[in-house]
Amino acid sequence: MGHYPFEWQVQDLCSEDFIHFNKQFSQTLLRLMPFAEGPVVFIGSSTDCKEALHALNKPKYWNQYIKRVLKRQRSVLAVEKPVLFLPVWGSETIIGIAAIEGIDAQFAHVLSEEWLSDRSRILSRELFLQKQLAFEPVTGMFNGLHLYDTLESILSDEHSFYLKRNKKDGNGAAFKNVSLFLIEIHPQANNAEKALNYIVRAGYCLESFLGQDVLHHMGNGVFGLVGHDLDEEQAKILGMNILSWFKREGFSRIHIGINTIEGVGETRSNESSGMPDSLTVLEQTWLALRKASRRGPYALCTFNSISNPETHPLKKAKPAVMARLRKLWVDNDRFAILLISQDRELHEKVFSKRLLALIEASAEAIPINESETFVFLADADAKIAQSWIHVLKKKLTDDLGTTYSVGIACFPCVDFKKSDILQNGRKALLHAGFLGPDTVTLFDGVSQNVCGDIYYGEGDLVRAVKEYSKGLEIDPTNTNLLNSLGEAYARMNKPRIARPFFEKILHSDPKHYMGLFNLGITYLTTGEDEQAIRYFEKTLSVSRRKRVTSQPNDLLLQLSKLYCRTGRYNKAIALLDKEKIIDEESSKAPGRDALLRYLGEAYLGKGKNNEAIMVLQRAVRHNPHDAYSLSMLGELYALQKQGDEIALSLCEQAVNIDDSHWKHWYRLAWVRYNMGQYESALEPLKECLRRERKSVEAMHLFAQIYDKLGMKSMATGMFQKILKIVPDHKAAIAALKQMKIN
Repeated sequence: MGHYPFEWQVQDLCSEDFIHFNKQFSQTLLRLMPFAEGPVVFIGSSTDCKEALHALNKPKYWNQYIKRVLKRQRSVLAVEKPVLFLPVWGSETIIGIAAIEGIDAQFAHVLSEEWLSDRSRILSRELFLQKQLAFEPVTGMFNGLHLYDTLESILSDEHSFYLKRNKKDGNGAAFKNVSLFLIEIHPQANNAEKALNYIVRAGYCLESFLGQDVLHHMGNGVFGLVGHDLDEEQAKILGMNILSWFKREGFSRIHIGINTIEGVGETRSNESSGMPDSLTVLEQTWLALRKASRRGPYALCTFNSISNPETHPLKKAKPAVMARLRKLWVDNDRFAILLISQDRELHEKVFSKRLLALIEASAEAIPINESETFVFLADADAKIAQSWIHVLKKKLTDDLGTTYSVGIACFPCVDFKKSDILQNGRKALLHAGFLGPDTVTLFDGVSQNVCGDIYYGEGDLVRAVKEYSKGLEIDPTNTNLLNSLGEAYARMNKPRIARPFFEKILHSDPKHYMGLFNLGITYLTTGEDEQAIRYFEKTLSVSRRKRVTSQPNDLLLQLSKLYCRTGRYNKAIALLDKEKIIDEESSKAPGRDALLRYLGEAYLGKGKNNEAIMVLQRAVRHNPHDAYSLSMLGELYALQKQGDEIALSLCEQAVNIDDSHWKHWYRLAWVRYNMGQYESALEPLKECLRRERKSVEAMHLFAQIYDKLGMKSMATGMFQKILKIVPDHKAAIAALKQMKIN
C-alpha cells in the first residue's frame, strides 16, 4: 500500500515545551517585548504553583496573580513589583503562564488589557512556530538544531533552569555530569521509502526502550540523546543495553558515540571552567561515533578513550622506559617485572624517594611517572617475586602517606613475548584494583578477563576477543572468561562460534545464570525457538532462586515473545501475571513497558479479548508507535465490534510504521475482509505471503476472499494448498466438501 513516509505532524504548544524550549522561548518574549529586561519564568497551568514558585525561589504573592490570569483568561500586571503575568496559549487553551520580570516602570501604567491580550496571542503564535522549526519530519522527533540549543543551555552560564528543574531541594543541583549519545542506525534498503521507514521504525524502537527521554533525529538514521546525571561508566552501560535491545529487535547494525562532560553543575565562568561549547561537544561525539562504526556491527566508543590515550587504563609504556627494560632482559631467559603504584596521590608529586631507595638496594627500578615505577628482577619466577615484594613491604614505615599496590608478571608465560610482560604487569595491577588498596596480584587469566572487559566496555570487540582468548590459554576452565568470550562473539553476530563457550560453562556449572541466558540468546538468534525456550526457562528458574537483578526485563521479554510465537499463551500469561506487569507501580526499568505487548498478544491468543484490549491500550499509551500493539488492537476492535474504521486505521498505522512483519499485513487484510472490502484485502495478503510463504492463516483468508468474489477455482486451489501443508485442516476440508456439494 502506498504511504508517504513523512509524518508532517502539527503539534500544539504544551506545558512540557517550557522545559524543552526554555532558553529559546525566553529570548523570543524579550525580543518582542523591548520594554522588559527579564528574566522570564514559565509555569505550566496544571503545575502546583506553590511548589514551583518555591523551587524557583520566587515570591509567594505570585501565586495570586497566576490564579487571576487563569480565572480571567487575560494578562495581569503585579502591583508589588512590575512583573507581567502573560498567558501562553496552546490552540484555545491556556497551557501556562510566562512571568516576565524587569518591566520598565514608564510603560507599566500604559499597557492596556486589550493590547496585552493581543500581544499574548501573537507571542503564543511565535512560540508555536518556533516549536515547529525544532521538529524533524521523518520521525516527528526534535531535530539537530534543538539538540544544539539544548546543549547550549546546559553548558553555558544559562544552565540555571536545568539545575533548578532537577533539584531535589533548595540546596544543590541533581546532576553534574552530562553524556551526549549519537546513535547511528543506518538503514540497509534499496530505495528511499524503505530507508525512511527503517529510520522511523528505529526511532520508535529507541523511544520504546528509553521511555520518556527526549530524542533528537539528526537525519539519515543518526539519533541524539542527552543523558543527565550520567558519568562515563554509567553512559557505557546504557549504551551497551541499547545495543543489546536493538540486536534483539532484529536490527543488523547499530553504532554509538558517547561524550561525557563533567562539572556542568558548577557555576563558574567559561574562562576558568574550560567547558567546551556545543559545537565542540557534537564534533567530539561524532568522532567517537565514527570510531565505533569501524569496530563491528554492534559497537560503541567514548570520546575520552580516543582523545586521552595517556589516561587509558591499559596505556603502554613510553619508548624510553621500554628501552631501559629491554637492556635488562636481553640476556635473561627468566625474569619478573613488578609494577608498583601509589594507592593515593601525595602532596609531593614524585614517587616516594624513600621507597625508591629501598628498591634500588636489591633490584633495578625504572620510574614511569609521579606515582608508578617498574621493578625488574632478573632470574626470578612468581614465587621469588612475591617473596621479594613481601620483604620490601616489611621495610616500609607507616609515615609514607599512602599504601602501594603491586602487579607482578613473569617471563616465560605461555607464548607471550618479553615485550608483552610490561603490559601483563599493568593488567595485574588493574586486577589488584578490584581487590582493594595495598594488594599484590600475580598476572593470571582473571587479569586477562579484566583487560578484555575494558575493551568490551569501550565497544572494541576485536581486541576484547584477543584478550579473553589469551586468558583461556592461561586458565582454560575459567567460567568468567568463557562467558566473556562467548558474549563478545555473540555481539559480533557470530552465535554459532559463541555457543560452545556457554556449553562448556554449563558442563561444569549447570545453574550458571549468564551461561544459560546467553546460550538461550544464541539459539534465539539462529531461529531455534524450542532450544531457546528451554534455556530461558532454566535461566528464569535460577534467577528466582538467586534473585538475579541484572536486566531481568530482557529475560522476560525474550521468553514471553517466544511463548507467544509458539502458541504457549497460557505460559506467557502466567509468567507476566506473576511479574505484575499491569501493576502501575511496577519497575520502570528499560524494556518494562514492552512486556505489555506480549501480555496483550497472549490474551488475544486465548480469546480473552477484553483483557487484551485493556493491556494493549496501555502499551500504546506508553509507546504510541508500537506497530505490534497497534496491529493487534486493530484486530481486537474489529472482533469486538468497537468501530471498523478505528480498527482499519490502527492496522494501517502498524503497516506504515513497520512493513516487515507478515502478521501486520495479515491483520490489515483480515480487517478489510471483515468490512466487506474483499478486493482491497488482496493487496496486503499478497504482501503477507511474500514475507511468510507458508502462512496457513493467510492462505485460508485468500481462499475465503476468492470464494466471496465468486472465484471458485482459485478458492479450491488455495484450500488444496493448505491441505498439503496441514492435511487435517478442518476448515479447509469442510470448505472443499461444501464446494463439491454446490
